[in-house]
Amino acid sequence: MQLLRFLAALSPARIAAVVAAGLICGAANTYLVTLINAVVSPRPQPDHLLLRFGATGAVILVTGVLSQVLLIRLSQDAIYKLRADLSTGVVSAPLEHLERLGTHRLIATLTEDVRSLSQAVTAIPSICVDVATIIGCFVFLAIVSGPIFAVTVGGTLVGIACVELVLKRVRGIYREAREHEDALLRSFQAVTLGIKELKLHRGRRRDFMDRHLLGSAKVLREQNTSAGSKFSYAQGFGQALQLATMALILFVIAAALNLPRDTMVGYVLVTTFLAMPMQNFMHRIPDLLRGDVALAKIRMMNLSMETMHNEELLPYVERAAVGEAKLELAGVSYVYRAEAPSMMPPPPGGGHPPHPGGRPGHRGPAGNHPHPPHPGAAPGGPDVNGKNWVDHGAGDHRPVPLATLELADPAGESGFRLGPIDLVFEPGQISFIVGGNGSGKSTLAKLITGLYVPRAGSLSLNGERIDHDNIEWFRQNSSAVFTDFHLFEDYLGFDRPGIDAEVRRYLVELQLDHKVTVRDGRLSTVDLSQGQRKRLALLTALLEDRQIYVFDEWAADQDPRFREVFYREILTDLKRRGKTVIVITHDDRYFDLADQLVKLDFGMVAA
Repeated sequence: MQLLRFLAALSPARIAAVVAAGLICGAANTYLVTLINAVVSPRPQPDHLLLRFGATGAVILVTGVLSQVLLIRLSQDAIYKLRADLSTGVVSAPLEHLERLGTHRLIATLTEDVRSLSQAVTAIPSICVDVATIIGCFVFLAIVSGPIFAVTVGGTLVGIACVELVLKRVRGIYREAREHEDALLRSFQAVTLGIKELKLHRGRRRDFMDRHLLGSAKVLREQNTSAGSKFSYAQGFGQALQLATMALILFVIAAALNLPRDTMVGYVLVTTFLAMPMQNFMHRIPDLLRGDVALAKIRMMNLSMETMHNEELLPYVERAAVGEAKLELAGVSYVYRAEAPSMMPPPPGGGHPPHPGGRPGHRGPAGNHPHPPHPGAAPGGPDVNGKNWVDHGAGDHRPVPLATLELADPAGESGFRLGPIDLVFEPGQISFIVGGNGSGKSTLAKLITGLYVPRAGSLSLNGERIDHDNIEWFRQNSSAVFTDFHLFEDYLGFDRPGIDAEVRRYLVELQLDHKVTVRDGRLSTVDLSQGQRKRLALLTALLEDRQIYVFDEWAADQDPRFREVFYREILTDLKRRGKTVIVITHDDRYFDLADQLVKLDFGMVAA
């Protein structure tokens, strides 16, 4: 089980201590059963029986508590590590990959999977004690009577084999149910974000509820009911087999072998002693199965991110920001394949092809975990981490320098294409990027800011080519407000003194001082209209005071008066200060402000 292997790999020393404490606890439980058997036996009782009983009870209490405390700490460390690793994985993954996964899958993993895993991990301490007790009881049976031990073990093994057959199916159902949780969460996301549209159209609302939200909920209900029912049947069969084994021993074997009364008393005693840990263990199995499925899902996403380009591995050296920014794009091309990754994983052992743009043939630990292809780097694409591996076909693993890459057209590849593009953005210049919807304006903005990596061509800042060695530094020279921006209530990363005074000054300039206040670098609210929220996003960009500014249709939600302020005052001031200003816009009445007008048409710069 992946869950146990994960815990064992986390801290081998603590696992060894837990196993030792559990074994001692199990041995003490076994000895306790022998003492109880001695008390109820008609034979003469050994000396100091009460003292032995007390000492054994103390050992059981101490080792049991010790093993549980150690496992609780270990399990909580494991949960923390998973949350930290998963969050770091999200932050480290390329933007293209996260966009392909979708918010609903990320949220489902960060919430539902971690919750299921937490329930499974917290159940492990008591399971370990139960298993130790069960082992001790079987050892006692072996001491009491070989035939009884053999029959009991045989019946138990048959029961385990039968239950395992059912558990394989139950595990598969839980795996399918987990995938449908993604679909259900996506529907929840749609019903909250699209509530106005649903309320205004009765037919759409009923269709959405029946086909999507309630449809996914019904499938999930049926799968969980099926899995729970199958496990209950398996559990009932196991109990029936246990009763049949007990009847065989009590009414057949005992008479056939003429077993003494003391032996039968010991058997009944140990069977009674076994009932509670066996019951607890069986009740915990569904939690373990769901936890195992959750861990597989978490690892699938983490491993897919690891086989992508882990941006946490990008070199970063503290360098001063540039004093001015001349940005050059030479033959830059990009392909975005928008097909969604498969919701269902392939059968176990099916594996997946190497990551496009990554090192061919390198499957590593991710070999049996599916992941969606990188949308911005199809076969032949550059690797932002500088691996510079290109897939030339099966069996060809030649490394190719980043500068030699050309935009390929693999058979069957489809999706939006941008480029090749040759552009220069000068400092102290305002550049407007215009074009129809879907022409590639936002994609170009993400390439300009280093959020997307070109498939071919080069991006240079002040003559310095941007590659894996300096792309992290390059990003620190840009400030951007995209259409799907996010507002943080805290001004994170601003550790300079007087930040509150700067924010207050900008709040006045942006006409938000009557709506928002700031204290200790924290805004009083971000619950504003979309236009006002965009002003707060602009405020953050102005506070950063970087050399490259990118605004993606920023003025679309502004009233005419403040739109005039943005174009005539704010942009003009940025130009005066020598900033490189790039604005995606449809406001043709302000085209006279542009020093450079770039028109995109189906991913190409129009002449």
